[in-house]
Amino acid sequence: MPISSVFNRLACTALIGLSGLAACTELPSTGAQADFYAPRTQARVYALDARSFEVVPQIGANGASYWCTAADFARRRLGAGWSQMIYVQKGRADSVVSGRIDAVTFTLDEIPRAEGYPLIRRAYGFKPGDAFSLSTAEGFCHEVEPLLFF
Repeated sequence: MPISSVFNRLACTALIGLSGLAACTELPSTGAQADFYAPRTQARVYALDARSFEVVPQIGANGASYWCTAADFARRRLGAGWSQMIYVQKGRADSVVSGRIDAVTFTLDEIPRAEGYPLIRRAYGFKPGDAFSLSTAEGFCHEVEPLLFF
């Protein structure tokens, strides 16, 4: 019997044995599972109740990623219309679900702003009561799309 044939048989036997072992292995849990994943922003969303949710983007994500993801979730999962307002319920803080840093909690319920709007408004404010319509928040998705250079 040629050596290559013996080697192929051994390799196949080892591969079959390892695949059987892998099938019996339980993968470790990575914690809470997201209710929604936004591929454009690579963010995860955790539903807190029927109208509130927590957005947890990649570490170092800009403000557009939060609003874009909130709009995507509100539209696709909560069935919100384009004119529906999305409010910040809790600004950047540790996630109550996953423990990750820099999560923002959004809601479809109106949240009054504790302080008035400043003269110059930051586009990506994350103070409770900051709000955008779903269509405006979805417009921020254009800022997170990759730029292609040729």
